[in-house]
Amino acid sequence: MTQISMLRRVAEPALWFVGLLVVWEILVRGFAVPTFILPAPSQFLTQMVVDYQRLAQHGWATTQMILIGFVAGAVPGLILAYLIARFRLAEQILYPVVVFIQGLPKITLAPLLLVWFGFSDFPKILLTALITFFPVLVDAVTGFRSIDKRQYYLSRSMGASWWQTFSKFELPTAAPYIFSGFRITVVVAVTVVIVVEWLNSQTGLGYLVLRAMDSSNTPLLFAILFVGSMIGVALSACVTLAERLLLPWKQA
Repeated sequence: MTQISMLRRVAEPALWFVGLLVVWEILVRGFAVPTFILPAPSQFLTQMVVDYQRLAQHGWATTQMILIGFVAGAVPGLILAYLIARFRLAEQILYPVVVFIQGLPKITLAPLLLVWFGFSDFPKILLTALITFFPVLVDAVTGFRSIDKRQYYLSRSMGASWWQTFSKFELPTAAPYIFSGFRITVVVAVTVVIVVEWLNSQTGLGYLVLRAMDSSNTPLLFAILFVGSMIGVALSACVTLAERLLLPWKQA
């Protein structure tokens, strides 16, 4: 029954998506919409087949930057979340600074990061990390604060060490909230990396977008958008799978 339910969860969105593409194709053909304005799905899907090597190469470059930036933002976010949730002084000192940094318009920082660090991968990684950091931190703080205080009394009464307390009930309790933050930020990171690649890159989907714009190749633009969306869906699915494997009790 579980397998059937999982198949339905995958099949239903897929069928809706295919139906959307069919309607799109019919409307574009029926109203004779010019390709440079809105290509038919058959056109940009054909473009994906023709340019699959280039799309795969640049897509993989973008995916690498997403993963590195995501880890670079998520790890500090988790550490600070634990400190803020557990220590009042850390909350008073760190949280206002974090909120201030979050309030900065991140995308507009990109030119400044280029001035500071040059045309390298580091600005892309740093900007992705900054955007990943805050949602992970907020969800993780919520998770760590959701722990029943009586569990701490029980832990101390049994003489548990800090690591035992953290690994046995603090992290497991906060984990569903943490994975919720992961699912949101990993998709946002796709957009961030592609946007930054417009400004500073010789590889990646953002760079390929510029080349498609220069040649007025609208089907290629839509093919790039499709590949970027697939990367986001794949990474979100990986996070969901990791949650299922690491938190089996949540599925019970």
